[in-house]
Order: sequence, then C-alpha cells, then structure tokens
Amino acid sequence: MEFRGEVAVVGAGTMGAGIARFFADAGSSVRLTARRESSLEAARERAGDDVAMTTNLDEALAGADLVVETIVEEAAPKRAVLARAEELAAPHALLTTNTSSLSLAEVGRDLGRPERFAGLHFLNPPELVRVVEIVGADGTAPETLATLKGWMEQLGKAPVVVRRDVAGFVVNRLQYALLREAYALVDEGICTFEDVDRAVTAGLGARWAAIGPFETMDLAGLDVHAAVAANLWPELSTTTEPSPSIAAARERGHIRGDFDAEALRARRDRLLRLLREA
Repeated sequence: MEFRGEVAVVGAGTMGAGIARFFADAGSSVRLTARRESSLEAARERAGDDVAMTTNLDEALAGADLVVETIVEEAAPKRAVLARAEELAAPHALLTTNTSSLSLAEVGRDLGRPERFAGLHFLNPPELVRVVEIVGADGTAPETLATLKGWMEQLGKAPVVVRRDVAGFVVNRLQYALLREAYALVDEGICTFEDVDRAVTAGLGARWAAIGPFETMDLAGLDVHAAVAANLWPELSTTTEPSPSIAAARERGHIRGDFDAEALRARRDRLLRLLREA
C-alpha cells in the first residue's frame, strides 16, 4: 500500500522533531503539534521548513492518515492523545505510539478500534537511524503491521516487526544485553570503559553495520559458533541488578572521563549519514 497521506506528529521534543523531519524528507505532508509555541520554535530548525506547526492538537489530528504520538513517557497523557486522534483522524487512520518503555496494552486500552493501533518506535536521531520497530499490541490487526511495514520500507526505513509487546522490544533488549556484559567487564577490572567503546566502534559495531550477528556467525562457521557458544554462555554475566558503575556515573554526570556531548553528536551524525547513504 503506497503512502501519500497526511502525518500528524504529536510532541515536538527531540524525537518528535526528528520524526517530523523524516516524514517531510520522504515527501509526506506533516503537521507537528505541541502544547507550547516555545516547543515548536525549538523544534523548527531540526524539523525543517516543510513541516506545518501548530499548538492546536485538533487541527493537527483532523483528517490525518497516520498519527505518531511521541509526548511525555506516561501512559495517561498518551491515552488522552490517542483517544482524541481516534475521534478526529481519518476513519482509516493508523494510530501509533513512539513509546520505548510502556506497555502498549496500557497505552491503547481505551481505543475503540484497537486493531488500527501499534507501536512505531524510532531510534534517536530518527531522521538518520534507518531502523524502526513496528510493535503489535494484543488487539493489533496483522494488516496494520503489514501496512506500517510497507509504508516504512517505501519511505526508506528498515523496519523490524515485533510481533509481541515485550519490554524493551528488540533493539533495546539487544543493546542492554551488551551493556550488562560491558559493565561486568569493567566492574571486574578486565578492561576500561574506553576499551569497551573501542571494541564496539572499531570491531563489533563496524562489522555489524555491514552484516548482522547471525550473518556473521554463518560466515564464521556454525561448528566454531557452537563451540564458542558452549564455552562462553556459562561465563557471561547474568546479574539482575544494574551495575554500581551506573550510579557512580550519574553522580559524575558522565561515564567516560573525556565526555564531550557536542563532539560525540557530530561524529555520530556524520557516520549515520554515511551509513544511510551506503
């Protein structure tokens, strides 16, 4: 199903502005809404000139074919936005939430047409990271997942369909599994934070940007893969408590001693643009 409709993005924070920019860059008609004019002004440079902005929620939602909710990470206000969207968006509209941590059942529980509701989880920065998670709630129709997948592919994204609403979906579960082991290695004095970052950026990350972990194992050979898995699985961290290094980092305000937010964002965005064009 080709997408040529109106997109309403509710919430003009970091994610909302980037999501609006993504849809506008892909040629969609986009309306971005926030409660305060100051929020829209802050989002204007990132969202771009092709995005219509309004503080009137009803105006943004009216007749929309796709609604992307990306407001504060609390269930009650999300439910209120989605309920209003169900009233004002086009009858065939798909309603989505960008939540990364809340239960979709909780967020969408008041909807009269739950079959048209799903998670649409973008990663930051959404205009540069190609992957997007399409998450099915209990009442989501298979056709809704298929339509969102087709739309995202058409608009240049690499969709991951999450068929069951599990905490963390797919990307964050993978990311935090690696982080748990990374913290364990540092906490046990095996390596430093800098060593972990270097192992990923100059090794795993670079390789996985070209081929995924399962493709990597196919190339490595399944006999080797099975032997290494048998040897390493029992040795990996299984702790259920967050590393004490996280609390210490919060007190310092950063993990790495050489933390430079502006330089990191510039390097990240430069490489993501290269990967997007590859």
